[in-house]
Amino acid sequence: MADYFDIKNNAEQMSVQNYARSDVINGVMHLGVGAFHRAHQAVFFDRLLAHSEGYKWGIVGVNLRAQDRPSFSQLETQKGEYILKTMSADADIEYEYIRSIVGLIDGSSTPQKVDDLMASQAIQLVTFTVTEGGYYLDENKMLMLDHPLIKEDLKGERNTLYAFLYAGLKQRSQLINGKITLLSCDNLRHNGQLLKAGLIQFLKAKNENELISWVESNVSFPCSMVDRITPQPSQQHIDDVQRRFGIADEMTVMGEDFIQWVIEDDFAGERPPLDKVGVEFVKDVEPYEEAKIRILNAGHTVMVYQAALKQLTFFDEAMQDSELKKYFRDFILQDSIPAIGQSMVDLSAYSKVIERRFSNANIGDTVERICTDGYAKFSIFVYPTLDAIFRLGGVPHKTIAGIASWFVFMNKVANGELNIPYHEPNLDKLHEFSNDESGINAFVMDSFLWKNVPSDFPDFAVHLRSAIELEQKKYP
Repeated sequence: MADYFDIKNNAEQMSVQNYARSDVINGVMHLGVGAFHRAHQAVFFDRLLAHSEGYKWGIVGVNLRAQDRPSFSQLETQKGEYILKTMSADADIEYEYIRSIVGLIDGSSTPQKVDDLMASQAIQLVTFTVTEGGYYLDENKMLMLDHPLIKEDLKGERNTLYAFLYAGLKQRSQLINGKITLLSCDNLRHNGQLLKAGLIQFLKAKNENELISWVESNVSFPCSMVDRITPQPSQQHIDDVQRRFGIADEMTVMGEDFIQWVIEDDFAGERPPLDKVGVEFVKDVEPYEEAKIRILNAGHTVMVYQAALKQLTFFDEAMQDSELKKYFRDFILQDSIPAIGQSMVDLSAYSKVIERRFSNANIGDTVERICTDGYAKFSIFVYPTLDAIFRLGGVPHKTIAGIASWFVFMNKVANGELNIPYHEPNLDKLHEFSNDESGINAFVMDSFLWKNVPSDFPDFAVHLRSAIELEQKKYP
């Protein structure tokens, strides 16, 4: 396969890994070819393909959703190739020609091709990036069997990750009986365990006992931690690449200069030698997960609604605001790090790295983007710190202040008092959190968000009510 872009005249300005796409064998299947995958996992595999033992780890990107067809179609036009623009906090800019996605399948229109690929001997690894809600698990890790999309999939439709995995794994078990690894690449802690729990429950609901036994013996579900701030694709960067290099790349993706991937060393079949390109294989991912989720993800979450109430546009502006910068540091030092406790990760040094990354004005990560999906983010990213500090005998004041800002934010948006779109997949769950006594009580006592904290620690309700009142006075 020839390269799509001719970059001979730009070779000194753009890095390109030294391999021929015609030599690459497809060994990885990725479900959901979004911007984060293209700025993260695809980059590591692009670097791996330049190694002599990396030739059989090309990626086949699979689109699962009909609404993603337009961008996927453009990626097909470009043969899976695009330019990655990396921007540091010091305004250093690098451009990379990424070519590791060597095949593309639109599973939303041709699902059988997805099954055929998953059943091929060459495919050793299936990776995917899904949102927090994409696992369809409740707070007890039970599959939401009453969810409309799960109901449809149990009848044979193709809406969720489970439907595609079910069909592909069943065909693989029947045709080649080959071991395979399913690797989650998202922000959930214990993501591999969650995937396995959801998939097994889905198979049980399908009465696929024989397939369950096969999965238990032939499929592994390693946990992983992925990290790179990747804003939504911007026309600004597309225009920059087209102007600078004279190539018609409509799929330019931009990311920060920090990139990290930590994977539990649990592969059912062959393991890609990603350690040669900076990926860490470890026995236990949890310390890395906890550091990232409780400092980076939780830091984003507790700060962003305060930034929105201040009507800031970009997240780096929050780090230039003296009040919010102090708040972030206090949240980390007073709540987040004490809640984590002992760790093999240097949490103090890590938090300084996160602060520097959050301050990167070149990223242009928007407050609007980070505000998305608060209902899931607070329960996943913020709750553990809230609970841990109370159990240590303290009061997580900074965490509670962040929670209060979300309550005030959501009500101002609902009342048309704040000019920012709020993209909330669980909007129906927020309707009862109205800005009155009953709404505040429902919010404070919500068992999905705060689990047993309200009952185990009655002071939580007192402090949260007080913090909400303070935020309301601050942003009347």
